[in-house]
Amino acid sequence: MSKDPVFTLYTGIKKVNLICATIAGIIILFVNFSIFLDVFLRYFFKSPSIWITEISTYLFLYIIFLATPYALQKGQHIRVTFLRHRLNPAATRALDLLCSILAMTFCSVLLWQASSMTWTAFTEKWASPTVLSAPLAYVYVVMVVGSTLLLATFLLRAILEFRGRLEGEDEGENA
Repeated sequence: MSKDPVFTLYTGIKKVNLICATIAGIIILFVNFSIFLDVFLRYFFKSPSIWITEISTYLFLYIIFLATPYALQKGQHIRVTFLRHRLNPAATRALDLLCSILAMTFCSVLLWQASSMTWTAFTEKWASPTVLSAPLAYVYVVMVVGSTLLLATFLLRAILEFRGRLEGEDEGENA
């Protein structure tokens, strides 16, 4: 019996999502430590840094876009449940499929726009208009990566859910 290639691909995406979420967690630790350091330097030595606020702002994009696909895979995205609880299982499944299609449409547009903006930032060498002058292509590239992973996660979950192979598979797992 051969393994379902969609399920195999979804298993691989789940591992990538876990790695990205772990990286996002490490970035959160770094941002927290950096902001603490900046506050300490500002109040005790009257010498704030010039880079911590800007870098922390950029790193929030990394946190959001690296952790969002993992949150979807774990079933932790926000859902409006007042309607779902009143529907029968078939209607709930249809509603989930419709929501997934709409979300995939959004992710496709987001990926297209983020890719376009990142490419422009790379080719035109956009830099932040601050003393740090950070190259913005490296800031924007995470939106492309995160949008791609989010779109792939939505697509594979929708296919598996439509086939009936996803029924509560990720909710409650530890990894």
